[in-house]
Amino acid sequence: MLTFAIILTLSQIIAAYLMFSHEARRNSQLEHHNDLLALRLKALKQETELLQEDLQAARVLRHDLRHHYRLLYALLGEGDYSAAIEHIGKQKEEILTRWKEKN
Repeated sequence: MLTFAIILTLSQIIAAYLMFSHEARRNSQLEHHNDLLALRLKALKQETELLQEDLQAARVLRHDLRHHYRLLYALLGEGDYSAAIEHIGKQKEEILTRWKEKN
């Protein structure tokens, strides 16, 4: 009877250990998965910020181009070709300067 009680106790201890080790392994896997998700979320936030900056830059460029085209249209409509050519030259220099700064 004592042997049976010892075997039963040992089997319960082994069962508890196996359940605990399974839970510990599962928790470790979940923590690793959560870490990966956190890294992915951080990368997505950074990408979103970059896309928002690019979108804002595109809005500024569209705004500026619209005004440049209106000015050129007005200058050409008035027959002031030299002012239109001068404006185009200034814009060319500004574009080249910005490009050099970025590269």
